[in-house]
Amino acid sequence: MPSSPRPSFRLISRRSAALSALLAAVAAIPLTPAASAASSASAASASAADARCAGMHRLRVPGAQHQVAACLDDLTTAGTVASGHTDPADWQGLHAAATRNPSGVPGIQIDGYFHDTSTFNPTHGWNHDAQFVIRLPEKWNGGLVVAGAPGNRRQYANDFTISDYVLAKGYAYASTDKGNVDAGFYHDGKRPGDAILEWYRRMTEVTVAAKATVARRYGRQPRRTYAMGISNGGQLVRWALENHPELYDGGVDSEGTYWPPGKRRNALTYLPVALREYPKYRLAATSGPTRRC
Repeated sequence: MPSSPRPSFRLISRRSAALSALLAAVAAIPLTPAASAASSASAASASAADARCAGMHRLRVPGAQHQVAACLDDLTTAGTVASGHTDPADWQGLHAAATRNPSGVPGIQIDGYFHDTSTFNPTHGWNHDAQFVIRLPEKWNGGLVVAGAPGNRRQYANDFTISDYVLAKGYAYASTDKGNVDAGFYHDGKRPGDAILEWYRRMTEVTVAAKATVARRYGRQPRRTYAMGISNGGQLVRWALENHPELYDGGVDSEGTYWPPGKRRNALTYLPVALREYPKYRLAATSGPTRRC
């Protein structure tokens, strides 16, 4: 679990022709024209939501195998906890108990998943990994923030610490579960390390899809796209900026995990040893002579 964050910011502005062309092609796919007005009885029952979220069900997330869209009065945790569009257990312990967040941001939330063969994530009863969430505020400032989950948490893990604040400022928001979750995440894949390698692919995947979805919703590409995250999500920020600078205009890496290249020491080499030896350390600490200061 991360301690107090130490954010860092990095701005990169290079552009990759290949991915730029892909984004342009996806965003250029025409949308289905808005449906004609429903019967007067149906329109009267949800007039405000209909006006705010017109065309919501024609917003298709590129590459999504399954998606569900909802028109919400409040996209922040102040509203999504009650509506069932977040999971407080996913962001528990990642913020100070006295923290007070902004609220009152109406808009569209899209939950779904991309193709994946692993089934670690039980959210929504889907039992399917590569789950994502995309939030599109009614009053958009032209920006997009993309996040990866910290630790081995799920796609809602940054809702309180990141999503609430950026939505209140007008940014669209997207997050991924990184393709595998919970304590058994490392079983995903055929070789040791495959589960972690998938995290990077899923971060890129949700960014490309979110950019296209934002363009379809608002009629233009985001002016600025930022990557944000803490812990394992923070190291995804570094990786994303270093390997796909054409997708991002900057990022905030808060206490990101460090995975050095090659055979240098990292959490996968020293943490198992520390955990294995901890019972001996604890026994020695509790059974040794008592010292007075």
